[in-house]
Amino acid sequence: MASDKRTHILSTAQKLFQEKGLGMVTMEDVARAAGMGKSSLYYYFKSKEEIFDAVLETEISEIILETMKRMSSRSGLLEKLMAFAAVKFEMARKRKSLYRAMEAGMDAVALSRYNELKKGVHLRYLEKEKVILQQLLIQAAGDRSIKTLHPKELDQAVMMFLSALRGMNREITLFGSAEQADELLPAFCRLFQRGLQ
Repeated sequence: MASDKRTHILSTAQKLFQEKGLGMVTMEDVARAAGMGKSSLYYYFKSKEEIFDAVLETEISEIILETMKRMSSRSGLLEKLMAFAAVKFEMARKRKSLYRAMEAGMDAVALSRYNELKKGVHLRYLEKEKVILQQLLIQAAGDRSIKTLHPKELDQAVMMFLSALRGMNREITLFGSAEQADELLPAFCRLFQRGLQ
């Protein structure tokens, strides 16, 4: 029951953040929209920042689950890398509009706090992505699809893959099109795999 109430609060807060912007939403707004008293809301969350952090954490969990789901339905390293890249691209586009909406109405202090929260969540997300890719590359080496990587090489390969994807996502989102993503992301994954063979 408490978990259902918490989920309801988070989905309500996310909608409010998207509609009004994080800076314009108060704890009272969240409580009212969730159909509860402000003191009841404080039982679940101590501050708006804590709610925001939980909203982002929920979103990241959904992205990780979607990534795992798509990868598990594919076979072979290349197919799994392409599934990973596709989810990352789709979610980056979705999150960009979410973040832009949330930033509305923030003053400099609120924006600074918001960016710190976002950075912390991003680092936790990055760690989860690294684990997924490390396991994928270790499995591929075990299957002899790629050469065996020493721990440092494995970390470097994962960091290069994620950094390149972030750069491509940014460039495609700012200057390209979805059609370019459909062409470039698989091409990048093929080149990456070839480099590990």
